Amino acid sequence: MFMNLEVDKDHLRAHIPSELEIRTHNNKSYISLVFFNLEGPGIDCFNIPLSLSEFNIRTYVRYKSFEGIYFLTLDVNNCLLPIFVNKIFKLNYHNNSIDYNTENNLKRVNWTNRKFNLANFSFHFKVRESMQTSSYSNFITENYLYLSKPKNSIYYNKVYHKKWDLNHVDLHHIKNLNLFEENLIHSAFYGNQLKVRTGFPVKLT
Repeated sequence: MFMNLEVDKDHLRAHIPSELEIRTHNNKSYISLVFFNLEGPGIDCFNIPLSLSEFNIRTYVRYKSFEGIYFLTLDVNNCLLPIFVNKIFKLNYHNNSIDYNTENNLKRVNWTNRKFNLANFSFHFKVRESMQTSSYSNFITENYLYLSKPKNSIYYNKVYHKKWDLNHVDLHHIKNLNLFEENLIHSAFYGNQLKVRTGFPVKLT
């Protein structure tokens, strides 16, 4: 699930390393709240028999010739995973509360993130028919590397997956959303199961 908010670039800038340029679509900057269920994470041929829900906040950046994603946070209900993953993959995982369930074909999500002062942000959603992709949906979804800056170095890591098949989605009962002084979801779309593969991060500076 991709939930996208148009945000003021000045409000976003303070949370992005100064070396990274914020990419825009039609001169507008966005963050995406991406919710998904992670099954069997791993690298190359090694997978961990683990299943959990993740919620991340990301935006769209450029460093020299590298265009991709910058993760402001990646949240899981797991206290050990962030310790190992952040060190190996130069990411920004945190142990925060995510609750997900399905009842009468309606999916319910509740998420708390302390860093961005989200307390019990919740919504219900229902997946609808498939949608045609556009330059905007491609800008949001078709990104094949992430950039990070732990401490004083810039890293990138390539991400491999097939092109997303997207569906329209209905959102209901949205509560307690406020990020970068925005509380309106600009757009939302849903992608079904997708196999994602990555390698190890590469140091650029």
